[in-house]
Amino acid sequence: MFGGTHHVVHPDRYTYWRVGYGAAEHYCLDFHVERAGEFHCKRNYATTLADYSDAIQVYYQFQGRATLTYGAETVPVNPGDLIIIPAGHAFRYQSAQGLRYHWFCLIGDWPTMLGRRPSIQTYALGADKITQTLFAEIRETLITGRSGYPLQAIGVVYSLLARLFELTATANVPKSAYPDTVRQAIIYLCEHYVEPYHAPQVAAAVGVSLPHLRALFAKWVGESPQRLHRRYKIDAAKRLLEQRISITQTAHEVGYKDVRYFSRIFKQVTGMTPTAYKTLVW
Repeated sequence: MFGGTHHVVHPDRYTYWRVGYGAAEHYCLDFHVERAGEFHCKRNYATTLADYSDAIQVYYQFQGRATLTYGAETVPVNPGDLIIIPAGHAFRYQSAQGLRYHWFCLIGDWPTMLGRRPSIQTYALGADKITQTLFAEIRETLITGRSGYPLQAIGVVYSLLARLFELTATANVPKSAYPDTVRQAIIYLCEHYVEPYHAPQVAAAVGVSLPHLRALFAKWVGESPQRLHRRYKIDAAKRLLEQRISITQTAHEVGYKDVRYFSRIFKQVTGMTPTAYKTLVW
């Protein structure tokens, strides 16, 4: 397993890369994550099927512009676009100006939830913080390599697919057990957990008064919007700490500038300090 800044291998292609390597080991999996990484590519970058012809490849571009060519099609790829390429499908992903993207590849069967016939698929997700976090979590799961990591990585892949469907589905969505206002507020809090909590802004986002929103949460959720927002922050922090991210960086990643304040909130929510939690999971 390896990760870090790239100075030796292919210095003509990257200014930075971080990659984790995995294997199925003794698990009976239909597919597993074989590699995952983040790449900062130089000008005139290109990658093709030849690099990983036996793998299903998934790209999430978060900076720069590129083109994807397959068959007779050439389509633009913009920041926030996600690409899924089945094994054996010829393509060329390239950028004249340089770009940055998250990536992983799967070895094994094509996930049937993406369609029974494998095909190259593109999705415009936008700059979605949750999607970026999930890609990073897949990568760090491979790098840390704790016992059971192939299953953990696949679990995050399924979370990523769920997020993909959430952002792109337009029909056949099961009815939520919550009233629509509560459901929309929960989604808003989940998607904006990094930002400071601002009660009037949350109420305005779902079109109700603040007292009414608090009453709805008391009835349906059992905790206030602010407490739920804080819990989303700490849940994200726990995932980062499990990936061996430092406490200071973790605090900043989830929106806390003051590390001591972050540690106090973390203990209030989990019953232990970030240091104790890190010791437990490392």
